[in-house]
Amino acid sequence: MPYKGNETLVFTSNTGKTDTIFFLKKDTLIAYPEAQALNGKTYEVVRIFCRHTDPLKEGGYRYLDNNFFELKKSKEKKARLYFNLSTKDANFYCLTGIRIDSLKQENFSLLATKHKTYNDVYVIDDQDWLNFRQRSDYVTKLYWSKSEGLIRYDKQDSVYWELTKKYSP
Repeated sequence: MPYKGNETLVFTSNTGKTDTIFFLKKDTLIAYPEAQALNGKTYEVVRIFCRHTDPLKEGGYRYLDNNFFELKKSKEKKARLYFNLSTKDANFYCLTGIRIDSLKQENFSLLATKHKTYNDVYVIDDQDWLNFRQRSDYVTKLYWSKSEGLIRYDKQDSVYWELTKKYSP
């Protein structure tokens, strides 16, 4: 988990636009998957909540509170990452999440942005099960640094957004 839950992320596109995601808090939930399962088999969810630009608001700005990132571990000790990226002109659709054990089998990629070079990057592709590709906000790839979190995302229209600043109080 590369976030504490109080960061501010500023992204800049290759077209010169900027957008900001404000993290509100980090929350952990430990629960019993079934009400009668008091035998210690639990699941755990760690979430980062954020405030982001409303993707449906045209002209001006309006912000929405949402779940940005989620790490779920089931009672079978299987963990999945869920990315809920939503910004003023981008949405990442990944309904089933990414299995942690599948990431462990991947080699890290090297990604050099205009501001920093990262050597611990996973490239996460979209899951187009619902044919969202025709949408103008469709994100095809996320670049996730194990140490820094989201550092870049690519849209299908050749526009990409890179992390340019990360603030922590």
